[in-house]
Order: sequence, then C-alpha cells, then structure tokens
Amino acid sequence: MSSTFKVILVGGGPVGLAAAHALTRANIDFVCLESRPTIAIDAGASLVLSPMGLRVLGQLGLLPALNQVSTPIKAISRCDHKGNDLGTSNIFEHLKNNHGEYPRVISRHDLTKLLYDTLPVERQERMLPNKKVSNITSTSTGVTVNCADGTCFEGSIIIGADGAHSQVRQQMRRLAMRSSNGDGSSVNAENPFLTTFRALWMRFPTNIGLTPGQAHETHGDSLGIQLFAGEDTAVMGMYERLPRPTQERHRYSQEDEEALMDKWGHLPLTDGLTVRDAYNAKLYTGFVDLEEGVVDHWSWDRIVLAGDAAHKFTPSTGSGCNNGIADVVVLVNELHKIISSPTAESAEQRHDQVPSTAQLTAAFKAYQEARHENVAAGCQQSGNATAMATWQNTILKIVDKYVMPNQTVQRYFMSKGAITFSKSPVFDFVYGPEPLQGAVPWVQPILASKEISI
Repeated sequence: MSSTFKVILVGGGPVGLAAAHALTRANIDFVCLESRPTIAIDAGASLVLSPMGLRVLGQLGLLPALNQVSTPIKAISRCDHKGNDLGTSNIFEHLKNNHGEYPRVISRHDLTKLLYDTLPVERQERMLPNKKVSNITSTSTGVTVNCADGTCFEGSIIIGADGAHSQVRQQMRRLAMRSSNGDGSSVNAENPFLTTFRALWMRFPTNIGLTPGQAHETHGDSLGIQLFAGEDTAVMGMYERLPRPTQERHRYSQEDEEALMDKWGHLPLTDGLTVRDAYNAKLYTGFVDLEEGVVDHWSWDRIVLAGDAAHKFTPSTGSGCNNGIADVVVLVNELHKIISSPTAESAEQRHDQVPSTAQLTAAFKAYQEARHENVAAGCQQSGNATAMATWQNTILKIVDKYVMPNQTVQRYFMSKGAITFSKSPVFDFVYGPEPLQGAVPWVQPILASKEISI
C-alpha cells in the first residue's frame, strides 16, 4: 500500500466532483473512478441548488461561473389537475431574504462540466471515466479497488459517492457481513431504501411557451408535477404514487413511459401547455423509481459513503444534491483535521501521514453524527412534500389547497426552517469572503483569513 494518504473517490457526479474540489483544497491526493464514459454527460434531470449548496460553491470561488449557466427561481405557481389555481408559493423569496440568494436551477451536464473544468489540470487527470467497480478489499493499512476493465487502484480510504444504487455500499455490506461473525449490528440492509413514488422526468426547450426562471407545479390525486425553466431548456418531473410502497427496484421500458403519458399527458403544465406538449418536444427523458431513506451505517473500516449512497430524497424539495455537498464539507473537514495534526514537523509531513484505522473510524463517526439528524429530517420533509402534491390523503389535500397558499403560513414555515438552514456547514480550512448574506446569520461563519496556525 502507498505510504502517503490517498483517497479513492468512486462516483464522478456532482457530489463526487464537489469532493474532488474539497480534497484538492485540503491538499489530499485522490483518484476518482466514474463508471460512465465521460464525466460531464447530458443525462439526468436538472438540479436545484439552494443557498446551502450555493454557499459552499461560493466558498470555493465558483459562484460567478455558476451564475452564468444557471437560472434563479423566484416563485412557484400552482394548479390542480383541472387547471384550477392553487395559489403561488413564495417560499424562495423568503429563502433569499433569510439567506442571501434564490435557489438556482441548472442541468446536470452544466454543473458537472463546470465542476470538472474548474479543477486544476493535474486534478482533472485523476478523474477517470469507464471505471466500473467490481470488487473492494480492505486491510488495516489501506484499500484496493478492482474495476471491470481489469485495472486496480490502491489507496488509504474509499469515499463512495456513486448514487442510490451504490456499488461501494454493496461491497461495504459484503465486507461487513464477512467480518461480523454472526453479529449483524454493523451491516446495512441489502435494499435500504423504500420506494413510494416513481418519476418520469423530461428535458425540453424553454421556447415552446415558457420563460426562463418560470416554475410551476400541478397537484392532484396520485400524481404531482414540477416544472423549472432554464435559459435554454426546461425540466419537468412527474411523480406518480405507486399502489403500495416497495423495496424492489424496477426498470421501466419505453412502453411504460408511453403508457404513463397516455394516462397523464392531458394534464396542464402551465396555461396553454400540457404534459403531452412538453413530451412531444422532449430532448431527453428518464423513468425511474424514487427511493427514499437513510442508510443505517455510513462507513465500515476504511470505506465511507456520501450523498445518495448514504441517503436518498424524493426530488420535491431539491434537497438531494445540496445535502450531498454538505456531506462532502463535513467529511473532508474531518479528514483535514487528521492530516493537519500538529504531531508532524511540517505541513508536507502531515499530508504524507496515513491515518490509522482508529483515527478514521472516529472521523467517520463524527461525520455521520453531524449529518444524520438533518438528513433524516430533510428526507422526511421531501417525502411529505411529494405526498402532499399527490394528495395522498384527505388531510394533505386540504392543507395543500387551502393552507399552503396562505402567505403568512409560508412565511412562518420558512422562518422556522431558517434556524436549521443557518446551521449549514462550510469548510473550516478554506478562507475568504462570505458569498451569501441575508437576514439570518450563519452559525458557522467563513473565516476571512487563517486565524490559527496549524
């Protein structure tokens, strides 16, 4: 094994790329293994970055570039399946007032391309596509990852940022089962997430009748729709409630997609624009299950999970990517504390030291403890939002139709949420100006300069 500390990062999506930036700023060596053929691909639905994620990207100096390829969302108009007005949600206005910025919608391609392009060239060279993980081994001094193409990588730890169907999580479970000696207390469930909804998402041109920045939701029995329009393309997600929740994974065909469209294509997206109109103009589509839940164990030995590999949200509140970025912040803060230990004589020696398994176990435990409560609450809130949009029961229907349109109610919920939001983490080793400032001060400020010598 290598005598220096090296991270094997699995997953080159937005969370993996955020981790690549964080490790770069922490001066930690890494290699990133991505199973797809390129890092920035034109696939997946668009993402909504909230002030939680925007502040971290701002701390990394990426906000000016991000603002060029994303669109602020200021309000959400709402209607039911018959086109009846359900009032306007102005929660994003409150979010800006409290925390300094509107959420911004950005395509997955544009976000991954931006994150990749802004890495130093020598770090870009460590982002390796076409590397599908097939096996992981772990010892007291390091880890080895074997890929399907026959290549092999050695390092000190593995960070699994490879999504809801994480191969790293599966390998971690296999290793934990092998070492448990019948005690399953440290072993995750084989299928840790529950699916209550499935989703058809599509991307299509904004110019078919939308304006950049427009956001709309269509609510009703069994199906809710979200629409966000960017400068050039818009993204729509249709969330259909399943007859019963399941832990089985489904794969959907083109015929399934067409059947869903035949059933719901008549529903309104906005005035004069139906779901079918958007589908006929589609550029890309995807039909997937919406898993929900939080994994019990985020780490084992020298393997740790982040983002969707550790917790999965429905997309209704746009929280998944933002919480994945927050995971990266807390995890890399913990790693940086270890390698910045004052026991070495110089900074170079510190970064060459390989942390012990005990040090890593403590760091991984602190990371999960710092994130678990907020993630569990956020996952529940996202699920509740999707349940309300699909009128899962009579009470939720009444609340959606008659309570949520009230601006005083919206202001109250956002003021309560601001307390939690203000605790969003930032890097404790990256210094500079505060990129976002609102009426509610951040609990963890960004330090303008290095105040304590390490």
